[in-house]
Amino acid sequence: MQSLYLVYLDRHHLGDELFLKSLAQHFSNAGTDAPTCLLVHGSGEKVERTLEAQGHFPERTDGVIDVETEDQRRLVERAVREVNQEIVAALTDEVVSTVGIQGVDRGLFRVGDDASLQAANVGWLSALLKQHVVPVVSALVEAPGSGAVREVGTEEAVRALARALDDSFEPCICVLTTADVAGVPDEAGEVQSEVESATLEDRSIPEPAAVRRLAETDVPVLVTSLQGLFNGATPTGTHVRP
Repeated sequence: MQSLYLVYLDRHHLGDELFLKSLAQHFSNAGTDAPTCLLVHGSGEKVERTLEAQGHFPERTDGVIDVETEDQRRLVERAVREVNQEIVAALTDEVVSTVGIQGVDRGLFRVGDDASLQAANVGWLSALLKQHVVPVVSALVEAPGSGAVREVGTEEAVRALARALDDSFEPCICVLTTADVAGVPDEAGEVQSEVESATLEDRSIPEPAAVRRLAETDVPVLVTSLQGLFNGATPTGTHVRP
């Protein structure tokens, strides 16, 4: 079965324009040899700066901004949509076949009866992936009852997509480091084949708590870099154990 790499785009990388350009260039240079990837993101750091400029200093719970008013909710939603457009624009500039998808499009994400995030109606998404299109998916969902659009944790969105696409692909979740090494090195500087999630603190990983939550699923989690992600047919890096 074809491998699928769900790339978790954390706030640190989303705020780096040079990273987005490099990401697009890697896809472009790899061409049809690029691994089958799906990019998933949330609001990034831009919305925090916007709220702070208005005198609001929001906290985050599991990576999601705690909104206090309807205006703040709309601001976060707009920021997530704009981040999606920026990523798609960077890829399009490098002539990468891509499509921006909001989590609320076609009912992609929904909140289940047990309050967990679920992905549904993924047939069209699977078809895009098999056509070598790079989907860029935002972590937005409609709240049950009110229909208000809100942000959910990026790792929640990644998990939901991995579960939903499991019938068509062999999913692997990819987390990117901030260092120039494709994985987690040991004391000698050699990249380790696997590590325990509890050892990720003080590593070059922007959101270790989110990575620990991802490692609790039954989907493989790979810590890598852009160089490791595009290292031939199979990405290289360090697998994370719960």
